[in-house]
Amino acid sequence: MTLLHLSLSSKARILREGGASFPREFRMLVIGNIYGHGFGAEQAARLEQAGFTLRMPPSRYAGSQVCRFIDFEDGPALELIEVEDPKAYLDFVPNGMAPYAPGISLVVPDWAERDLAYFDRKHAMYDPYRLHVPYDGSDDPSKPGWNYLNFATPLVPGVFVWLTKLDEPPPRRPLVPRHPNGAIGVRGLVFDGDVTTLQHLARVAESDPEGGALTLEGVTLWPKTSLHDVPRIRGKAFPLLAVVLETTDLSLLPRELREDRATTFESRAAVHLETNDLAWDLLITEPDPERPARRFPTHAAQAPQYRRTGEVGRRA
Repeated sequence: MTLLHLSLSSKARILREGGASFPREFRMLVIGNIYGHGFGAEQAARLEQAGFTLRMPPSRYAGSQVCRFIDFEDGPALELIEVEDPKAYLDFVPNGMAPYAPGISLVVPDWAERDLAYFDRKHAMYDPYRLHVPYDGSDDPSKPGWNYLNFATPLVPGVFVWLTKLDEPPPRRPLVPRHPNGAIGVRGLVFDGDVTTLQHLARVAESDPEGGALTLEGVTLWPKTSLHDVPRIRGKAFPLLAVVLETTDLSLLPRELREDRATTFESRAAVHLETNDLAWDLLITEPDPERPARRFPTHAAQAPQYRRTGEVGRRA
């Protein structure tokens, strides 16, 4: 039996017992969730009209932030943030985060050979700092919870990137709905910039970019200059320009969107949903048959819904 056929708990047990040394792909970081700002109730309603099912009810947490989630069965969740009190939010902003910038959680999976201490030691040049938050909301550092490694020196300027490691047993994940528009998951992220944009992130992820693009467990991060066919995206305050989603069938999207927002992405039919100047847009395509499948579902490492008011400088 190969490692691919083992459960996540079995992989973790084998690694803990030191029974094998696995190739680099089993040490990779995976993207747990992607967040953006400027998503009030009106924009959330527009996304529901576009065929997305949002998790209910919305979450409220530190910095006077209201968060709505779009969950997928495979891959990262999308986190849609609305700030109700700007002063409370600015008081919350942790070291290394540009106010209102988008963010990406990189999860250290339970089968990985690395832990946060490894990344903390190896990447001191990015001024890392660590936090631990118990799942039960207490202040007891001995209780299981989320472990975070933030970077005071950003890995991608204008994007807050941090590492998350979950203690066992992890929190239960909410039921993932089916989306009427057929959306099945995140295929990639588009950044403004050139091949240097992702160089520090690639160093931390221990992954070599190919053609300027960096792939983390089935999600590809593209600097715009590495793409041959991407729609024009204007007016963004931060370099994370777009999230590329896959749907089982573009015809499942509302007709007016397919007619009015039709475009192409890397020579494939797509629909471009514009959002706001603080957040990424959405580019929706059908699956690329040439893209390798993910080896493991990243939802096993997600738990963004368990953040509580009062948690400062952390995200799941």
